Amino acid sequence: MTLRHSLRPLVLSIGCLVLAAGCGTEFLTSPSDGAGSPVDSFSSSLAPGGTASRSYVMETPGTLMARLSSTTPDGVVLGLGIGIPQGAGAGCSLTVSVQTAAGPTAQVSIATDAGAYCIQLYDLGTLTEPLPFTLSFSRQ
Repeated sequence: MTLRHSLRPLVLSIGCLVLAAGCGTEFLTSPSDGAGSPVDSFSSSLAPGGTASRSYVMETPGTLMARLSSTTPDGVVLGLGIGIPQGAGAGCSLTVSVQTAAGPTAQVSIATDAGAYCIQLYDLGTLTEPLPFTLSFSRQ
């Protein structure tokens, strides 16, 4: 094995980290939901007409699942999707999306290769004030 080939994984990893900096990127590696699937979540507020997204780097192929866990008040229908990040601060290009209220199971999922993905929550034009929410993500 040449030095060039042995450095390739390191260079690719550093490149992913540099590209991910400033994008809200996290690595889906822990903790576990008990079934071996890493789980993560984040909470924030969604502004009227706004979006909220989080990027993730999938280290191996699998399935990325997203769930709108809660909203305050409960029962508000929002858009939820998974896609590809468009670069630092440039948004998320959704591959799949649904209109959903908070629920106990994943509302959207996508088969993934290793690489960067984003989960986005967006207002469908019905919000009149900021809406607190929690999104949960898991990987299989």
